[in-house]
Amino acid sequence: MLMTGGEAVVRSLEANEVTTVFGIPGTHNLAVYDALLDSGIRHITARHEQGAAFMADGYARASGKVGVCLCTTGPAMLNAATSLGTAWCDSSPVLCIGSQIPSDAIGKSKGHIHECRNQLACLAPITSWCGSADAVESIPAVLHDAFTRMRNGRPRPVAVEIPCDVLDAKGNATISEAAAMHRLQPETEQIKEAYELLATAQRPVIWAGGGVILSGATHELMLLSEHLQAPVCTTVQGRGSIAGDHPLSLGACVIHPAADEFLRNCDVMLAVGTRFTQEDTNNWTLPIPESLIHIDVDPAEHGRNCLPEVAVLGDARESLHALNTRLQSVPRRKETGQTAEIAEIRRRILADCSEVAEAGVELVSTLRTALPRETVVVSDLTLAAYWCRRLLDLYEPRTNVYPWGFCTLGFGLSAAIGAKAACPQRPVVVLSGDAGFQFNSQELATAIECDLQIVVLLFNNNGFGVLKPQQQARYGRTLAADLLNPDFVALSQAYGVEAERIDSLDQLGSAVKAALASGRTRVLEITANIPLSVMEPGPRAWHNAMLNPEN
Repeated sequence: MLMTGGEAVVRSLEANEVTTVFGIPGTHNLAVYDALLDSGIRHITARHEQGAAFMADGYARASGKVGVCLCTTGPAMLNAATSLGTAWCDSSPVLCIGSQIPSDAIGKSKGHIHECRNQLACLAPITSWCGSADAVESIPAVLHDAFTRMRNGRPRPVAVEIPCDVLDAKGNATISEAAAMHRLQPETEQIKEAYELLATAQRPVIWAGGGVILSGATHELMLLSEHLQAPVCTTVQGRGSIAGDHPLSLGACVIHPAADEFLRNCDVMLAVGTRFTQEDTNNWTLPIPESLIHIDVDPAEHGRNCLPEVAVLGDARESLHALNTRLQSVPRRKETGQTAEIAEIRRRILADCSEVAEAGVELVSTLRTALPRETVVVSDLTLAAYWCRRLLDLYEPRTNVYPWGFCTLGFGLSAAIGAKAACPQRPVVVLSGDAGFQFNSQELATAIECDLQIVVLLFNNNGFGVLKPQQQARYGRTLAADLLNPDFVALSQAYGVEAERIDSLDQLGSAVKAALASGRTRVLEITANIPLSVMEPGPRAWHNAMLNPEN
């Protein structure tokens, strides 16, 4: 069928059931934007390409679908690089479609506008694949390949570039069918070995990572946990794979010393969709049981950080389903008192943190009371988020949007806009600090323009709240840790956003409830002091060093 390159892009997106894209038009990609005018795809215009790609990432994490961002050539594509790096580290399927200078000028350094020497090579380290279409006829196949890669195996971002002359040209293109998803089936022998360990385990424990969420395996996880009466601890990215108030939920607090003895007494661990990263294992000091079963869709993760006794290569949902099928031959375990043990561990963790930094625990309990169970919590890097990433109970999958692997400052606001576009019926709340908020604060305009109602909790301590005490603890002095900030209430109002200042945590709960009930985008600037999160060993050490500088 005769169509322009821009039309081939849009028709390919439609074929893959894309309903929303994020981006910014430029001279080189206007053919795509012209084609969007004749499409049912919604375009959300960001104010910066980093924001557009973060929005696509938030959309992907909240929905489980591919998030799409559109960029023009050169600086625009590179502006999206930080966001793609974030998606890469957290296994988020983001498709970045960028333009390129005219075909006959690529690689010649003649000085074309937006010219970038080997544009895709800049993105190769932070994407799972990069592709280029050199003719209108090749665009559908390239995009089909991109969707196929994101929908199979470990989901990660991909980038596609198309020269501007190809986008403007006409050609006979055949639109491919939607890329199919094929779940990787585990080997029968691997499942048999895992079953034998679990069937004879006396104190099994399950460690659920982000792969459980990505695979949609939460139901299968709960069946297994309840059948074995196996407690479930999660990584930060695995939060929501089990309801935080489930009696078998240990939450994401397993790195706290109160949980150390519990893990040491477990004889088998089933780890699903996790990489055993530095932060989640406290610098790889976590006492992992010697009998370790590791289920993962990525073979490179088996043995990278922890050597499993049984390595199961397969999709998390399919692998857990196969284990559940085999375990039907084993009688369901009776409750052995572990639920009481779990409850006591969680009580001790909260009591310990409250004793050291009461305001942090108060913040968590206030938010838990104020937020509906289905709330999508989007985090930036800020002290409040550091408390919540371990202690705030979540109840459903895809309600935790956190830039964990890359730890990317400035992620929160834009990702929340994407999450709201994906889940318009769910409340979406952002936890942001004053520094991170200013990375992409201009995206408030996008939220208002597109009627995407989010609530921003902006914790303002006029500086880098985690860096200042860290500098003080390590060196006894600070530099560049204090910030001269704008009036955030006035700044928000300038974008047409309702805003107010909250001076104490006593006021926070009612203010959050009112903001959610308003059905509008609101910014709550919170000036109450939020202490270092003493839940984790690193910040706990800085806290102690500041209290006892002579030591």
